[in-house]
Amino acid sequence: MMIPLALCFFLILVITLERVFVLRQTYLFPTHEIKQLYQTLESNREALPEIVGLHRHPMARILSYGFTFMPTSASSFKEALQDQARRERHFLERGLVILEIIVGVAPLFGLLGTALGMIDVFSHVSLEGVGRAEALSRGISEALLTTVFGLSIGIPALIAFNLLSRKVDALTLRIEEEISLCFHHLFPSEPNLQKA
Repeated sequence: MMIPLALCFFLILVITLERVFVLRQTYLFPTHEIKQLYQTLESNREALPEIVGLHRHPMARILSYGFTFMPTSASSFKEALQDQARRERHFLERGLVILEIIVGVAPLFGLLGTALGMIDVFSHVSLEGVGRAEALSRGISEALLTTVFGLSIGIPALIAFNLLSRKVDALTLRIEEEISLCFHHLFPSEPNLQKA
């Protein structure tokens, strides 16, 4: 059971580091590009599709997708923005499902390893007798190690999953607010994107 536990530990490490890097505010909302987008929105709306096509942050991808439907009604544009926003959230959540699975599976791997170890210990006892107490206690302590490792992997995975999930929620809210503001600038007579 130590091999799957080691694999779980490796996955936690890789996914957590990758998500921490990707979910940075400066990566998803580059200040200069967001500022340029709003300046274009205020001064030269006709150039906005070209500007958002040059940028790679989530707001630009959402707006760029919406502009592929132009000219269109405000409701169709809003629906296109919401569809792409859902895809962006899916991108932000990438890897979190694996962390959630590890949270449940790692302790179970540990318990399974302990159970198999105890079976092995008691099968030796049945063959050799209980005369060697030190060998019995050593075998039991070795069997319990997998439970310790399983919990040691599951607990950090649970912490990482919860923290990253909260971060995704906060970033999704920020994306929705920014897109709603852009939509309101493009269609001032329409109701707010978040309220609709």
